[in-house]
Amino acid sequence: MSSTKVDKIVKTYRSLSQIPALAGARLSNNGTIIKSVWTQRNLDKGKSTKFQRMHILQNFVKIAEVPPVDISSELMRSTSKSEKFQCVVRENDGKQYLEIWTNDNLSRCVDLKALDIHGDIYTDGEFGSLEFSPDEKKVIYVAELKPPKTEPFIKRKNPDKPENNGDASNTKDEIIKGQEYVFRQDWGEQLVNKKQSTLVQYDIESDTFDVIKGIPEGVCPAKPIWSENGKSIVGIAYKSEPRKLGLIYCTNRLSTVFQIDFEENYVELNLENKSIKEPRLTPDGLTLIWLQRSANGPHAACMSLMKTNFPITPDSAIDNVVDIVPNQIDIDNNRIFYGLYNQGFPNRCWASNRRVLLSTNQQNTIDSYVINIDTGCITKLEGNDGSLIILDVQDDVVLASWRNIRQKDVLVIGKIPETEEFSINWEELTDVTVINGLETYNFEYLDVVQPEDDIISKNSTAIYFGPQSAQENSYPLIVWPHGGPHSAFANYFFLEAGLFASLGYAMLFINYRGSIGTGQTSVDFLLGRVGISDVADCISATEKILEKHQFLNKEKVVLMGGSHGGFLVTHLSGQRPDMFKAVVARNPVIDIASMSVISDIPDWCYVEAGYDYNQIGEPDHKILLRMRELSPIMHAHKVKAPTLLQIGSKDLRVPMHQALEYYYRLKSNGIKVKMNLYDDNHPLGNVTNEVDNLINGALWFEEHINGTL
Repeated sequence: MSSTKVDKIVKTYRSLSQIPALAGARLSNNGTIIKSVWTQRNLDKGKSTKFQRMHILQNFVKIAEVPPVDISSELMRSTSKSEKFQCVVRENDGKQYLEIWTNDNLSRCVDLKALDIHGDIYTDGEFGSLEFSPDEKKVIYVAELKPPKTEPFIKRKNPDKPENNGDASNTKDEIIKGQEYVFRQDWGEQLVNKKQSTLVQYDIESDTFDVIKGIPEGVCPAKPIWSENGKSIVGIAYKSEPRKLGLIYCTNRLSTVFQIDFEENYVELNLENKSIKEPRLTPDGLTLIWLQRSANGPHAACMSLMKTNFPITPDSAIDNVVDIVPNQIDIDNNRIFYGLYNQGFPNRCWASNRRVLLSTNQQNTIDSYVINIDTGCITKLEGNDGSLIILDVQDDVVLASWRNIRQKDVLVIGKIPETEEFSINWEELTDVTVINGLETYNFEYLDVVQPEDDIISKNSTAIYFGPQSAQENSYPLIVWPHGGPHSAFANYFFLEAGLFASLGYAMLFINYRGSIGTGQTSVDFLLGRVGISDVADCISATEKILEKHQFLNKEKVVLMGGSHGGFLVTHLSGQRPDMFKAVVARNPVIDIASMSVISDIPDWCYVEAGYDYNQIGEPDHKILLRMRELSPIMHAHKVKAPTLLQIGSKDLRVPMHQALEYYYRLKSNGIKVKMNLYDDNHPLGNVTNEVDNLINGALWFEEHINGTL
């Protein structure tokens, strides 16, 4: 590859990396100030920078803006109801600090490591929470439970030195001998070392911390919130026995709603074999809502919206507000609704008249809805031509993000009418700007229908992103199936698409059957058909777009995908070796059978192959055989396309041994193959690693379809 070409790709990446993504926003109580949080890749630091922008409003119109402020050291932030206090969890030099700010000054700063009453605070999206009590005198959060102190059976000690080493919290009776090597499970990929969560209350006035007692063994509490009167805590109770399965990206983990008071009275809702997400109380504190699905099956699926009266009891009557949608239903304003696939709500999600606002995947977009929890009425909020994501709700005023694949995120504001919510008028607070280099590109949605008469799910979708007209055979095409498999591409900007568009590639992002956002029937259809129906959908979508746009070059079609997307691109290059000219695969699933014994989610392997996950009794070799039959390894000997593997050495979801098996098999069959190994986990999300794998991916395509060396 010429240095000029490399320099162009690097320059393009550097330019796109400066585009920030809107991560959150909050409206002040008086409606005059918006604080929005944005993230941006920082190439020199090799990590993302997080910064805050402040917008000054008058009658929903921005009249001024404060320059951005770097808040990268903040892990979490919470604002009290009156806005008199801010609580911040900050990390500096590997230590966590908890800070309390008033309008005037920093009033408290605690070195949590020096305190030594618990491990790190959980700041991830699965467990983390930071909440002021209603009286604003206390804060609740989740942290790693401090394990018992252990020592070897034989340990020489100084007889003149106190046993507790001067630490009153560790007495002689608390030291356990011979337990330092006992295996303790964690929650897997990207949640490494999160083994046993606990709830901690910080009393601001007395400057004291209390680990809340009463949580039973076998339960990991998550996402706690205060009751309206401040006398109890509500949250998610994850069940950790007989084992913890990987939690991130998975909505099917056995769990329920719990409530605990400060007298150690603990109660759970009696939800049999259910998985729940994000319990929330109505503003009056009388009704509890949450998202729910079965605790088995695919790792992401359609959710139902549930409610019950608060406080709860084991026998509380539970009502279904929005049921799981098999295919589609008609909703307000003659719109079609495919069900709920969100894992949570905005931090403030309530409008007047007991209406909750949320955002969820719907086929090729993320759409936002108003749901009346008493009537079940669902109304879609109309936005721009792309995705609309709710960020904050305050006194019926809504902050949201407009997104599509061609433009920067746009912060918008509007007020929800009491009726006909769809008619909300949005005011733009940041500029609507098409990304440089993408002016001639546009997107279109593709419907793909399989012709078989005897199947229950025939429809899949795709997003085409590229030129609308050009000279015949002038554009190469990247076929790009998503991972999961039960996730979806949605219409919003992401750097990878911008990079390849700027380099002159058209792209086809495929939401094959099994993707979320098209009804539960489609999700379930894929089970037992991985490597078959999803492959067929990718081929059909590719053939359809090539037939529709003659300017796409059939001799320059390449493949890119990660995780299950990597599974599909390696399947496609083996099943259709003459159709695709080059492959880039990130952490691909290659052999489901071998993955089933080393992944943090072995249940995925069983479920996607069409079986229930069960470790009781004798292993069934027929299941392992079926897993292998559905895997790309079965077609590796037919591959012709040069293949680049981008692999994370710390990947617990799809461990690197999957790629090694494929790498050696391709080499043995005389296929050009290269593997880059990164000190990273499944997403390869470290900025430095992303720079390398994306630019190398672009160079791989350039070399093998354009012949540039």
